[in-house]
Amino acid sequence: MNRRKFSLLMLVTALSVALTGTHFAIATAEKPPSKPPYLDPSLPVEKRVKDLLKRMTLEEKVGQMTQINVTRLMGEDEWDRGPLNEEWMKKVFVDNHVGSILSGGGAAPVPNNPEEWAKMTNALQRYALQHSRLKIPIIYGVDAVHGHNNVLGATIYPHNIGLANSWNPSLVREVYERTAKEVRATGIHWNFAPGADIARDLRWGRYYETFGEDPLLASEMVGAAVTGLEGDKLSSPDRVAATAKHYVGYSHPLNGQDRAPAELSLRTLREIFLPSFERAVQDGAETIMVNSGSVNGIPVHASPYLLRDVLRKELGFQGVVVSDWEDIIKLHTVHKIAPSYKEAIRISINAGVDMSMVPLDAEGFTKNLIELVREKKVSEKRIDEAVSRILALKFRLGLFENPYVDEKKAKEIIVDRADRDLARRAATQSITLLKNEKNLLPLKKDLSTVLVTGPSADNPANQMGGWTIGWQGVENPDEMPPAVTLLEGIKGKGSKNTRVLYEPGVPPEDQDDDPEAVDKAIRKAVNAAKKADVVIAAVGETPYAEGEGDTTTAALPPSQAKLIRALKDTGKDVVVVLVAGRPLVMTETIESVPAFLMAYLPGTEGGSALADILFGDVSPSGKLASTWPKRIGQLPTFYNRQPGASYDPLFPFGYGLSYTSFRYENFQVPKSAKPKDTLRVSVTVTNTGDQAGDEIVQVYADRQYQSVLSPVERLVAFQRISLKPGESKRVTLDIPVSRLSVIPGDILGTEKRVVEPGTYQLRVGNLKKTFTISK
Repeated sequence: MNRRKFSLLMLVTALSVALTGTHFAIATAEKPPSKPPYLDPSLPVEKRVKDLLKRMTLEEKVGQMTQINVTRLMGEDEWDRGPLNEEWMKKVFVDNHVGSILSGGGAAPVPNNPEEWAKMTNALQRYALQHSRLKIPIIYGVDAVHGHNNVLGATIYPHNIGLANSWNPSLVREVYERTAKEVRATGIHWNFAPGADIARDLRWGRYYETFGEDPLLASEMVGAAVTGLEGDKLSSPDRVAATAKHYVGYSHPLNGQDRAPAELSLRTLREIFLPSFERAVQDGAETIMVNSGSVNGIPVHASPYLLRDVLRKELGFQGVVVSDWEDIIKLHTVHKIAPSYKEAIRISINAGVDMSMVPLDAEGFTKNLIELVREKKVSEKRIDEAVSRILALKFRLGLFENPYVDEKKAKEIIVDRADRDLARRAATQSITLLKNEKNLLPLKKDLSTVLVTGPSADNPANQMGGWTIGWQGVENPDEMPPAVTLLEGIKGKGSKNTRVLYEPGVPPEDQDDDPEAVDKAIRKAVNAAKKADVVIAAVGETPYAEGEGDTTTAALPPSQAKLIRALKDTGKDVVVVLVAGRPLVMTETIESVPAFLMAYLPGTEGGSALADILFGDVSPSGKLASTWPKRIGQLPTFYNRQPGASYDPLFPFGYGLSYTSFRYENFQVPKSAKPKDTLRVSVTVTNTGDQAGDEIVQVYADRQYQSVLSPVERLVAFQRISLKPGESKRVTLDIPVSRLSVIPGDILGTEKRVVEPGTYQLRVGNLKKTFTISK
């Protein structure tokens, strides 16, 4: 080949390569840059978490473990609900990389309405994403414990203690499903509910947040609530993450005070207080909130045994463990087990807390935790463990794909009255008739005159209780949620000729300790009573939450007790309706009147539900989920006591009257079973009255002789049924034999639960049958 041909060949080759390279460069330029794997929703959550985690700095990781109250981002100071403050948002999101925000009770935008909530959460999310190097969305939490109770316009449902009286897990699931839909519509992804605590001492100010005193009943209700909130797909636009709280033993402090030390045997802790949390974990609760107090001398925020050995290893919990309000710093300031805030953080994070509800000083937490890691007092492995759980929750919620909500739709979902029927049904099934002498109830609709009186007769705030708009309940009359009071409900029930009179019966709250004002208000009520055929007196408690609700007497206020006595002295029939977050010690008052209804805290439709029952449109069906004591000295008192303990309540656990009657027949129980079996029992229930009604079929078990003390009887199954007059139903219940297990061994109570062989007895109604468990 001559030189000229070779040069021409080389030129053609070079030109070809150049053109090919140009084509490749053009093709490469046209192809959009690939997203990092963690932004690919088609990948498994585990892979997304792993990819994102390796890209994060220590500062960014610690920020994910930090939760700040929204008021710290608003206005001019930490409690000012003014507009979002750019300076504070920068400090929280940019300087400290905070990954979680909450609204504590009352931390609402101004004005407080669904659209403003959605605007606020969207604005916070937008700012956080715009200033996040890795575009990690925030997760927002709120205490929506009986509906979306922070938002004006939302329907307020009965508090948990009322729902527990319904003995209806399906109803609880419906209530929490609706709550989830409303919460998510306002841009909030995380509900600090349900309460999984067991109520055994009504002196405790959070009694109404529980599902009562029995571990099985509470477990069924907690499981229903968790399922209602989370559903089958957490990323759905109507689902939120649930929180089982407050893990564990929080509700049985030694002195009945909130956030106080508890002294509980390990056997009692595991047999009574742990099962509801175990059920929450089994049903997929994404988060657990920690007990603010201590158990047996150790704050739970500092207990590797409870947070790791029991919660993680034994129960198999894989989700996020979050502290309650300021509870890490309280290891230093209150519990006095840490000489500094920094040391408190070290103890708590190493014990197993994944996220700190700080909730006001972001830098104080993040700076100290970063220093602890650099000093190797908290390992990076532990940080990665906690952050992985938090990121996984955000991925499962779909926040990376859908961080914002439709602000206009928030109003449509919440203020549509579509859930008022559910609220009415929930209140109706919760209300419990405890006394009905002379069959005074139901009232006849052709009554000439009815007097409605008492401080809760026309007071929406009282019937909603705490955690409603504000932490301590509704405090500003301008923020009163829409509601039907008892007075309003009764006005719509009588005939067109029935006259409804109303007198408060007690003076305004600021005059309640003024004897003259009390006597004057009572005289007015008495004069009205003399004109009436029947008197309906609604008495009870004013709203409260947490420690503000602690009591040493659990008594009806003296002015209200005096009002009932004066009304009774008129010779008129008096129906007392109690609106309260717990049973009250008011034995003398209850014994003095012919009819007594417990409404608990019935919420938005409380007045409608009470009127339905008082006038017989619905037969009462609630059954007590907690023991009603005769006197304060009996506390704590509960039905599932051990042998040797007395039980002399005014009304026992499981008690409640109806306007009809039921007969139990043909109780069938297998003669024998093995520890891993499920026992199938059946009984025929007949409505022997002349009105339709619901009955709660309750099955109890006991074994007279066991190696350790066990309850003289325990609830092992229940079912709510509806029967028409004269109708019979064969009710079948499946009872896992494991519900009869005990923790054997000596006083330490560290052994695994077992079902001991022997002869057991089952009771339903007044029927009893024995069966044998073999080895």
